[in-house]
Amino acid sequence: MCRAPRLGMFKLRIKMETLREVVEVVSTLVSEAKFSISKDGLEAKAVDPSHVAMLVLKLEKGVFEEFTGEPTEIGVDVEKLKEVLRLSKPGDVIDLQFDGKNRLVAGVGRLTRQMAVVDPAGITDPKVPNVSPPASVTVKTEDIRQGIRGSESFTDHVTLTLEPEAFTMHSEGDTDRLDLRIPKESLSRLEAKETVKSMYPLDFFSAMVKSVVADEATLHVGNEYPLKVEFSMGGGRGEGRYLLAPRVEEE
Repeated sequence: MCRAPRLGMFKLRIKMETLREVVEVVSTLVSEAKFSISKDGLEAKAVDPSHVAMLVLKLEKGVFEEFTGEPTEIGVDVEKLKEVLRLSKPGDVIDLQFDGKNRLVAGVGRLTRQMAVVDPAGITDPKVPNVSPPASVTVKTEDIRQGIRGSESFTDHVTLTLEPEAFTMHSEGDTDRLDLRIPKESLSRLEAKETVKSMYPLDFFSAMVKSVVADEATLHVGNEYPLKVEFSMGGGRGEGRYLLAPRVEEE
């Protein structure tokens, strides 16, 4: 039996930069998302239409300049939030109010933008699997982006390898290849008892990494195992997590 969505009024005040983080992360996978407001903060979960990738993000109550209201589930058109961001500038604080029915009202300075919401009952609420890959590495996001930029012109997949002494990102096309190898001493953290590796679709991996504002991200990898990408949000008062299915080579 389907549980009816909770609907209640709320008011949030959030820095433009934090809202932009949320929008970038969510829009990587979906155009509509369900946001859950509780006494502890805000949470969103989403899965892309092909069910290859999933995300979970959480923002603590302390991220917000103001956080009042009732427990609520609200469906949001992410493109409309992008329009609100286009009305704002760095340093702005954005007001978001929900009337408990069908209107989300955003305030930016002297501007007020009213938006219809999406029925949250019609948005997929994914069950997040308990994914625990055996190895992990914390790496600078700019290093990963550099490897991605070097790969996008000749391949559509990437192989991540964790070994006790290094992290490697390998890309290979018909005639070209690229390797990004970072030794353990140049990494914030590397935990790998033995060598593990998996191949992933480059388009999803690239979009995920590009959405991360934090300086570092933690990648959890196993052999032909879903990738888990963890990163901080909201200046350390929130967290995001992506899951990405492996691309298994056919024999």
